[in-house]
Amino acid sequence: MFYSPRGGQAGGARRGAAMTRGGGKRAAIGAALLIIALAAVAALAGVDSSGSNISGLAAAQGTTTDYDDDNDGLIDVTTLAQLNAIRHDSNGNGDATHATYVAAFPNRDTNAATRMGCPSGTCTGYELRNDLDFDTDDDGDVDSSDSPSFPNWRPLGAPFTAPYTAEFKGNNHTISNLTMTGDSALYRLGLFGTLSSSGLITGVGLVDVNINIPSGSTPSGGTARVGALVGYKEGTVRSSYSTGSVSVSSRTLIFHLGGLVGTNQSGTIAASWSSAAVSLSGTNPVAGGLVGLLTNGPVIASYASGPVSASGGTTTAFAGGLMGGIQNMSTASVSSSYALGAVSASGGSGTVAAGLLSEDYAIDAFSVSDSYWDVGTTGIADDADSASPEGVSTSDLQSITSYTGIFANWNANVNGQTGADDPWEFGQAMQYPR
Repeated sequence: MFYSPRGGQAGGARRGAAMTRGGGKRAAIGAALLIIALAAVAALAGVDSSGSNISGLAAAQGTTTDYDDDNDGLIDVTTLAQLNAIRHDSNGNGDATHATYVAAFPNRDTNAATRMGCPSGTCTGYELRNDLDFDTDDDGDVDSSDSPSFPNWRPLGAPFTAPYTAEFKGNNHTISNLTMTGDSALYRLGLFGTLSSSGLITGVGLVDVNINIPSGSTPSGGTARVGALVGYKEGTVRSSYSTGSVSVSSRTLIFHLGGLVGTNQSGTIAASWSSAAVSLSGTNPVAGGLVGLLTNGPVIASYASGPVSASGGTTTAFAGGLMGGIQNMSTASVSSSYALGAVSASGGSGTVAAGLLSEDYAIDAFSVSDSYWDVGTTGIADDADSASPEGVSTSDLQSITSYTGIFANWNANVNGQTGADDPWEFGQAMQYPR
């Protein structure tokens, strides 16, 4: 019964009769409005946060996940499972169909126009959205008790068949406790095995890396390249670092071993560093605190602070505080960089232990400018010439707190765009630049 505020029950009866007479028209209008509202809801369910239409039944039901919520074309990585799945999408376009990838990115949109939620469906790589740790149970060991478990990490970017060609942006997040013991396929090891010339890695911190390749059988032929971040690099690495240890024991295969990069075949390394301990023994070992071997490309505004050792037995060994050697390519260069880790080398005739780089291993085509090693901490005396690199004292490296003196040319361009980028923080006296 309808009750009128003014007419009471009687008024309600009169209005009820009126409603009966006009009810059909009102019901039709209500049904039409309901249909419009439902259509609007369905339309909204088919639009992602960038405004792109998401097609398919899953989208209409609102079940797809936007894996690029900031719409920068980089797929979000928030779990170890997603990091591991990248190996099945080396070009970074989000179109992988491998079961591991599908499980790591559930409810993803696979439509070409709106794939993964990237603007216009164009994904160009991946980005970390939070820190990751391989020691998931926080017991101090990376083993089968962790979930997911990666006690022997397999590098992203397969050595020859599928090098990583896209962008990987760390957003200054860290990946902790990366652990590798290797196997018979030792050619290119690191978080990434091979980074192609189009690949770009920025803002990644690898904390407490544990790469330990023990003695054992090795593949025949070739050269193995091992670094915490990249084994074999042709692209660009910028604003990235590593801590922990990288070591190889008694291998007969030739190794290029670096705290961050094994072999820099080409491309830039800029504003990056490593404090990882680097140790290599085997046949003709080449070990460097930051890079094992620099073949091409510039190293700019970077440093290494971890100890470096190379042991070649009866063969020649090369160890350098920043890099093990620079090979015979005219585009190789080092500028505005330094090293301070203890350096040692033992082996046959021609063995070199160098504060910054093993110059005797290099051809004179390369360029070194405004770069130094700490003679006190590396244990390597200055070579007594005036050419760069130069050995300087700890106080020389710690007493200047701005772009003056030996650091006058250190305000370098590290991003490849116009102008200097002020990459260094000098802190106070008694501190090294960082």
